[in-house]
Amino acid sequence: MSTSRTVLTQHRLIIISVLFSLALSSSAFGNFITNGDELAAKGVDFTWSEVGAKSLKIILEHRNENGGWQRLNLGSGFLISPGGLFITAYHVTKFCLESYKGNSGLSVSVDCSTARDGIRYKALNGDREFEIQIISYLKETDSTQGKDIHTPDEIIKQRDFVVGKLKSPATATFSYWPLRDFDESTFDMNEPRADFQLTPLMPPKRVFVVGFPQDRDFVISEGFLNLTEKKRRGYFAANYKLYTTAYLESQGIAPDTKWGMRIENHMSGGAVIDSSGQVIGLVVNGDRGTAGVLSIENVLSTFFSRLRSSKDYPAVILNPTAIPLYLRDGS
Repeated sequence: MSTSRTVLTQHRLIIISVLFSLALSSSAFGNFITNGDELAAKGVDFTWSEVGAKSLKIILEHRNENGGWQRLNLGSGFLISPGGLFITAYHVTKFCLESYKGNSGLSVSVDCSTARDGIRYKALNGDREFEIQIISYLKETDSTQGKDIHTPDEIIKQRDFVVGKLKSPATATFSYWPLRDFDESTFDMNEPRADFQLTPLMPPKRVFVVGFPQDRDFVISEGFLNLTEKKRRGYFAANYKLYTTAYLESQGIAPDTKWGMRIENHMSGGAVIDSSGQVIGLVVNGDRGTAGVLSIENVLSTFFSRLRSSKDYPAVILNPTAIPLYLRDGS
């Protein structure tokens, strides 16, 4: 049987019409991994403490009616350099970027403690707290269109992500997720909004999503990405059976695998990693057992370049090639 015939076409057509919410509604689908023993039993190449050291909880503090500071959990993020660079979703940082939403900023410094009166952002990394700045972002229309509800094609056409930096002493170093080298031709920077058709990911990819649900420490959701598009701008873990039993068995995947992933409020911006600890992307939405993921190649192609910029130091080093990437310079 050919690969194309492994797809249940009627399910694919249904998926294309499904609406997803950036609010990341809670789902009863599946259980979270909540401790190191559970994670170790999954046979992954990273530890619970390692995940915690590389993850960020993004919070907002605002002045209450008594003049004190009140704290809210907004989302998640993950570190990508020893100097404290991190990635999160644009909609997680939208209150910081409110005054800048009409334009893009590359290699800038937007201080999220002072960008707006009465609010300030912080990132929690284990038992440490840091103020943050946004150093690369796109205008709101390119990031979220200012909308809270998106269709799957809108999710992938939008680039709902930013690059930030923890405000810390120059001597501070952080644990971080290494980023893998990639083929730049897989993403066309000239047509980020190009039309596409969702197709099954062959084979489906087992991943782990790290995030901070409301009023909780970090948790990990496990599942399979099973939908993508030609340029791999993004992926979905959708609660649909798209593969035949024979195909799954040929890939060493149990035929009774549960499809879809549990994503809850405030996990948005969290890292999506595979079993080896390679970053696949960031989760930007989810609903009823479905996760929407924007690929790490999408982020890197948008905000980084292999060409040396006016900066005399690389922002990140790709693995295993040791190729440096520089932040794009908007000047």
